[in-house]
Amino acid sequence: MLAGKALGLTDALMVSGVGIVVVMAELALLAVLVFLLSRLVSAMVNKKAVEEISNDEADCSEYIVTANSSAAQTSCVQLYGVDEQTAATIMATVSHQTGVALEHLDFKSIKLLDTPLELIGVDEPTAAMVMAVVSHQTGIPLNKLDFKQIKSLEWGGIDEPTVAIIMALVSHQTGIPLERLDFKSIKLIEE
Repeated sequence: MLAGKALGLTDALMVSGVGIVVVMAELALLAVLVFLLSRLVSAMVNKKAVEEISNDEADCSEYIVTANSSAAQTSCVQLYGVDEQTAATIMATVSHQTGVALEHLDFKSIKLLDTPLELIGVDEPTAAMVMAVVSHQTGIPLNKLDFKQIKSLEWGGIDEPTVAIIMALVSHQTGIPLERLDFKSIKLIEE
């Protein structure tokens, strides 16, 4: 059609305008296809998650379901000697004490200690937070840790939970039981 002819300015603008319109239409069509495919994949993933939840419920004799507002999210929390209401209280307390939203926490198990845990100047919610933080920081599952004592000390402007965490981490890293360690001072270093 235009072979061998010189294009004038008007013809060149029309050809380039038609080309731009065709490219934009193709891009819009691709955007719609990507949107539809993402919805389809999302629906398939959600269906598979629901099936897995059903299968997991058969595997867990005791479990707690936590919901995230953007997507249903379940975690199978193994409970050892703890009822669901107590486990939910512990989870909420850890969330509140750490300031981390419950849907961002992942609890693997909650275990009633075989030996009584001696709390010295520490309330139960703080002790639960300390145990959860130590488990998270060391990478050792909570059911593998054995806490005999958690005590609170006020040292050099450091709050009680931080002091307890420091002591527990030192005990774990050195392998020395906490009751055999004697901390004389823990203080912030001023630069």
